This record gives sequence, structure tokens and C-alpha cells, in this order.
Amino acid sequence: MKQKLITLLIILTCTFGFGQVSPEDIIVVYDSLNPKGKVLLKSEMSKNLDSINMHMLEDTRLKLLTKKDSLLLSKEIIGSWNLNSVKTSNEKPYNLQVFEKIEITNDGKFNIVDNDEITSGKWEISKGELTLHYNEPQCHIKDKALLKILPKEQIESLTYSSNFLSIRKVDNKNIVFMHFLPENIENIDEMFYVLVLSNYVKSE
Repeated sequence: MKQKLITLLIILTCTFGFGQVSPEDIIVVYDSLNPKGKVLLKSEMSKNLDSINMHMLEDTRLKLLTKKDSLLLSKEIIGSWNLNSVKTSNEKPYNLQVFEKIEITNDGKFNIVDNDEITSGKWEISKGELTLHYNEPQCHIKDKALLKILPKEQIESLTYSSNFLSIRKVDNKNIVFMHFLPENIENIDEMFYVLVLSNYVKSE
């Protein structure tokens, strides 16, 4: 541990001595590939939104999250929204299952329409995130035939009662949600995240 700290101090001293970067732009990570630590620059790690370093996931999410206050967002999301597209930040189509339509009312309730099924509940907004509280528990697996043969414990582990949607932007015509999806998960040291945007258009 002492050796790691000495190495880090030397790197930081040299870096700042030449005035190349600020302290806020530096992050040090330790993994199996870099047991002694590796210095990374946040500014370089956050450029490619199709390959977000796992250590920068939360910083990137907060940076891209809408900065509108909750009161304004609560007014702008009211309405019926239909799915328009699911793409990466570089406009590449992405195969991600999201709901087809959501109806948000000013009494704090919502209805999700997906594959002719309606799911209802209550919603709230805080710090750019839309939280959906379902009236009934939901399961990640929708195949009813498969659910009949799965053990009860496994079904319970896949069940949830709330969902959080990060809002990238919203106006009178569109609402865009952010999804950060892991890639290359078979190798934790090389795993990264891709930003996927689901765009919904407001119904007239």
C-alpha cells in the first residue's frame, strides 16, 4: 500500500509540475491488470459515449442528466408519449426492449402500454430522474410459459416494484431517457458501458 501511495504521489507531482492537467481530472484505478494502480484522465475517459469506462459511469450519468428543476419537469412530462426510436448517442439503432407507450397524468399516476398490456402505478420526479412505482410487482421475464417452470426463488429475484428512468431531455414534443448498458461483461477488467437513448414523441 505504501509503495502504491509513493508511486501515485510521484505521478501526480510530475503531472502537475508540468501543468498538464488539474487534480479534478485525475482518477486512479486498481484492478487485476493494474495492481499497482493506473492514472486515468476523466476528460479522456468520457469522450466516447459508446465506450464509457466503468469508473466514470456515475460522473457521466450526472453530467448528461437534464438540469431542469423538478417542478418544471413535473409539468413538461404530463401527456401521452409514444416510442419513436432506440439508438446510441451516435445514432446507431440498438436492440433494447423498452415500453411502447406511457401516459403520465398530473395526479401523479401513469399507465404503461406494452404489447397490448397495461401496467399502472404512481410517479415522482427528483433530480432529473423519473421514478415509477408499480401497483403490482413486475418481473424482468415476460414469457408466461417460462415463468411457470422457474423456481419461486428465482422469480422473486427477478421481481421489482419500482423503476428509475434518467431523463436526458424533455420539452413539449419529446422526452429522451438514458440507459447505460454493460458490454464485454465476460471480462470485468475490460467491461465498459454504452449510452442508449430511448426517444418518445408526445401524442397530439
